[in-house]
Amino acid sequence: MGIIDRFEDEYLDVSTGRATIRELLELVVGSILFVLVAGGLTFYLLGRTIALAVAGLLALVFTITILSQAYWALTGRDDYE
Repeated sequence: MGIIDRFEDEYLDVSTGRATIRELLELVVGSILFVLVAGGLTFYLLGRTIALAVAGLLALVFTITILSQAYWALTGRDDYE
């Protein structure tokens, strides 16, 4: 089994089940930490303006991800079965 097959199997395994509150909180905390570290590193390397753009874009992407995961946690993912 190749690496792509493993990612696909793991994705389907996660997607078919409902997310728990703990998993959602882990996603939120991990997202916040990632945005802070990425923004800080970008600020250090490229300056304030680009760091704000990177942090804003990442925050938007993670917000959409968290909202979709919360939605699927409530409704389940029967379309994968």
